[in-house]
Order: sequence, then structure tokens, then C-alpha cells
Amino acid sequence: MELRSWITADLESLGSRLANGVLNIIPPERMTERVDGGGIAPIYSLWHAARHHDVAVNGVLRGNAQVLLGWGDRVGVTEDTWRGLAEAEDLDLVPALDPVSVGHYFLAVIEETRTWIADGDLEVLDETPDAGAALDQIGTPTDRFDWLYSMWAGKPAHFFLAWEAIGHGYNHLGELITVRNRMGLSPF
Repeated sequence: MELRSWITADLESLGSRLANGVLNIIPPERMTERVDGGGIAPIYSLWHAARHHDVAVNGVLRGNAQVLLGWGDRVGVTEDTWRGLAEAEDLDLVPALDPVSVGHYFLAVIEETRTWIADGDLEVLDETPDAGAALDQIGTPTDRFDWLYSMWAGKPAHFFLAWEAIGHGYNHLGELITVRNRMGLSPF
């Protein structure tokens, strides 16, 4: 199998599993629920994974406008778009997020990457991008996100695709499926 086909298949699978295993099962009104008396609300996991993917692929790798530009009003975030990059839930942000739109935004981010990988110029994958510039562009506070700046600094381009777009996406998909199951919504 050709590498480009493999990566697009991984992205298609991520989007399909997200749609069919989470978004079509957890009702929007339950997306802000924290199961087991704590944990992270599903809406935040979706937002977090989508933001990492969008910033890493579109901001860092491609130097393009992020997909969020067309979704900000719908998802409920038009300023401080760095919010969501932290693993810990942003409790003040969760009530502002629209569950349906955040799910569709994440799917749109995955699809944008899939389309780029399928048909685009991938020479950028041979470079070491300036990840800090992309974080600075969205106003990411260096004092609160020093861990992310240092984690992304000097990483080869393939890291942003392999980890932030695919690995990190599947990681949070697994988290969302376990939360779905703990909500009593397992389809199995």
C-alpha cells in the first residue's frame, strides 16, 4: 500500500469512527456531562482534539488558515482560539461550545487534512516547521503553554501529522468511546 493511501485511510477511519461511534450516539444535550462524578465532558475532548489537529496541520505544517476560521461563530469560539489546547478541561469554555457544531468542526478538520494528504503537495513533510510561530499566531500564552511550545519545538513535520492529527485523534476517540460506554450508551 502506498503511504499516501494509508494515511488517508487512517483519517477516513478516524472520521467514520468519530461520527458513528460518538457523535451519532451521544445526544448533544449530554455532551457537557461529566460521568462518574468527574472527568472531562465529551464536548471538551472533541474540542481539544480538533484544536490540536487544526493548529498542528493547518497552522504549523501548511501555514494556512485554520478550519476554525469558518466555524468560530457556529462552535461558539471566535477569540482566544488557543483555548482547548490544554489537556485539562477549560470549565469556563465548555458552556459556550455548541456540541453539534464542535463535532462537525472536528469532522471538517479531519476531512481537510484527508483531502490535502490525498491530493496536495507534501514536500512540507520533509521540513522542520516553526511550530512556535503557529502557536504565537493564535495568541497562545507562553507562560501557560510552555509545555506545548517545548513539546512542538524542533519536531520534524511528520510528528504533526502522525501524532497530532492521527495518534492524538485516536487517543481522544478512545477516551470518548469509554465515556460513551460509562454513560450507558454502548451500542454493543
